[in-house]
Amino acid sequence: MFRSVLFTIDGSTTALGALPALLRAIDPEQTEVTALEVIDSVQLMLAHTTPAGFPMYAGGSVDVDVAEAAVAGQRQEAETHLTTVAADLANAGVQHVVTEVREGRPGDQIVDFVQEHGIDLVVMATHGRTGLRRTVLGSVADHVIRHLDQVPVLLVHPAEG
Repeated sequence: MFRSVLFTIDGSTTALGALPALLRAIDPEQTEVTALEVIDSVQLMLAHTTPAGFPMYAGGSVDVDVAEAAVAGQRQEAETHLTTVAADLANAGVQHVVTEVREGRPGDQIVDFVQEHGIDLVVMATHGRTGLRRTVLGSVADHVIRHLDQVPVLLVHPAEG
């Protein structure tokens, strides 16, 4: 049985689609579930602006104050998402729930968290991107699988929930 499970969310309904699979994989009385959402860091936001000051995607130039305000907004939204997930887990009978918000690249932060906390299982949804979209946007799930040794990762396809 799994002692500690990491459930990753990103505020999307796709991510929440993995909740039923999580509940089937654990003992709600014995397993500690950590719900984790990773948000951008100020440095990451600023890195998306070219040296000439032009954003790499639409929206105008990003300065430090704007980036800090955006990260603060993301943190507040993430806390709201996590409060809802924690309540859903508690309502499903999970007795040990922890929430965490981290800043940075999602794949790196998930792998680091698992290694730092001795997590036994990672449960996450995959957005199911393929082709060019996956190449351009990357795959957090792919990164996690490639960088975790000896830790099972349960991926739930959006259509499967």
